[in-house]
Amino acid sequence: MSQVSPVRSPIVGLVATAGLAGMLLVPLAEVWRQSTDLRHGWAASLLVIYLWWERQAERPPVVPRERLGTGWWVAAVAIGALALPLRLLLTPFSLWTTILWVYTLLVIATAAGAAWLRAGRAGVNWLLAPCIILASALPWPASFEQGVILPLRGIIAGLAAEVSNLLGHPAIAVGTSVQLASGWVGIDEACGGIRSLQACVMIALFFGEWFRFSWVRRLVLVGCGVGSALVGNFSRVLFLSLKAGDEAAIHRAHDAAGWIALIGSLLLTAWLAFRWAGYRIPASAQPSKDPAGCRSLAGMWLAVVVALLALNEAGTRWWFARSQAARSSVSQWTVSWPDKAAGFTREPLAEVAAEMLRPDAYMAARWQEGRDVAVAAYYIEWRRGQVARFLPFLHNPTVCLPMAGCELVKTLGEIPVRWQGGVIPFSAYEFRRAGEELWVAFTIWDPSRGQPLRQTSGGFDRGQWWRERWREVAEGRENQPAQLFTLVITGGREDAIFSLNSALDQRITRSN
Repeated sequence: MSQVSPVRSPIVGLVATAGLAGMLLVPLAEVWRQSTDLRHGWAASLLVIYLWWERQAERPPVVPRERLGTGWWVAAVAIGALALPLRLLLTPFSLWTTILWVYTLLVIATAAGAAWLRAGRAGVNWLLAPCIILASALPWPASFEQGVILPLRGIIAGLAAEVSNLLGHPAIAVGTSVQLASGWVGIDEACGGIRSLQACVMIALFFGEWFRFSWVRRLVLVGCGVGSALVGNFSRVLFLSLKAGDEAAIHRAHDAAGWIALIGSLLLTAWLAFRWAGYRIPASAQPSKDPAGCRSLAGMWLAVVVALLALNEAGTRWWFARSQAARSSVSQWTVSWPDKAAGFTREPLAEVAAEMLRPDAYMAARWQEGRDVAVAAYYIEWRRGQVARFLPFLHNPTVCLPMAGCELVKTLGEIPVRWQGGVIPFSAYEFRRAGEELWVAFTIWDPSRGQPLRQTSGGFDRGQWWRERWREVAEGRENQPAQLFTLVITGGREDAIFSLNSALDQRITRSN
C-alpha cells in the first residue's frame, strides 16, 4: 500500500500564494496608476480577496498526493519561460491590452493548476469563480472603445443637448461634448465614461458571484450596471449643461457631479442585486475537513513557479535599470526663459490641453523683442511611459496651427542650433493668419539618445510593428522621454531664418 505524503507546513503554500498575487499586481498596479479609467482596479482585487475569505469554509478538502509527475515540473518551467517575454514587453508597454490579458490569464492558470493539485476540480472551481471580477479591472480592447464606447458618449451628448435646449438652455452637441454659451461640457473626461462603466460592471460581477446568481441573471445584472452607468453619465452632462453661471462655475461643479453620478450608478446596481436576492446576505456553508495527517504538494509546486516568476521580475528590473544607467551620460539641454524681457508673461497650460498632452513638465511664455516683434514659445517634456512616441507628432505646429486657422505659406527648411552638447535641428515654417505672418520653428528631441526623436513608421506592417517593440526591449527603454520646444515670431523682421536662429540660440542652454 502506498504511503501518504508527510505533513507539510501550510506556510509554504500561503507564502507562495501571496507571491503569485504579487507577481500579478506588479504590472496591474502600473496600469491602474496610468489609466484614470481603471483607478477602481484596487477595489476589484480587494473584492476578489473578500470572496475568497468569505468562502474559506467552502474550500474543498485536500486530495492526498505522494509525488508530482514530471509533467508538472515541465509545466512550471514552461510558465516561467512564457512569462519572461510577457514581462519584458509589459515593462515599457504597460497598457498593451493583449499582452496584459495574456499575462493575467497565465497567472490565473498557474493558480488554477495549484488549486487542482490541492483539491482537484472542486478546488479549481472554488478558486476561479471570484476571479471573473478582474475582467472589470483590465483595459478593454481599443476596438471596443472606438466601436461602442465613443458612439455611446456621442449619443449621451446629443440627448443632453436636446433636453437642455428644451429647457431653455442653448446647447450644441459636438462629438462627445456639449458646447454651451458659457463653456464646454465633455463626457470623455476622467470622472465619467469608461471609468464609471467598468466600475459598474465590477459591482455587477461581484454581486452576481456573491449571491450565486444564475449566468442568465448575472448577464442581465451586468447589462443593468452598464445602463446605470450610462444614466449616471447622462445625468452628469445634463446637470452641467443646465448649471447657470460662467465656465468657471461649470468647472467647480464638474468633479462633484462626476463622483455623485458614479456613486449613484454603483448604488443603483447594488440595490438591484440585493432586490433580486430578497435582501438576504448569503449564508455560510459548513466547513470541510482535510484528511488527517496529510497535505498536498500544491504549495511546493506553486513555490517553484513563483520563484521562477520572481527571477523573471528581478531580471527584467535589472535589464531596464542597467540600460537606463548607460544612457545617463547623454548631454541634456533645457530652455532658458528671458524673465527680464519686455512684456514677459508666463502662460499656464489649459486643463483640456493638459489632459490631451499629459506632459511631465510644461512651460509657455510671451515677450517682446523690440517695439514691433513679439515672441511666443512653449516647452514640453515627457519623461515616463511611452506616450511620447506619438503625442509630439500629433500635437505640433504643423498639425495644430492649420487647425487653428493658420495657412502654411512656406517650408523654410532646417535650422541647426548649436549648443554645448552638439547640434539640435529645428524645422522652420512660415504661416499666415488673418494677414499676419508667423515664423515658426520646433524640434522633437529624444534626450535618452541625444538626437531627434524618430517617428514610428507609418502604415501597418505587422513584422515591423513587432520589431520596433522588441527593439525597445533589447535597448532596455522602459520609458521614451521627449522634449518639444516651439518658438514663434511675429512682427517686422525681414530675415526670418536669421531671426529664428538668433532667438533659438539664446534660449537653448545646457541642463545640469
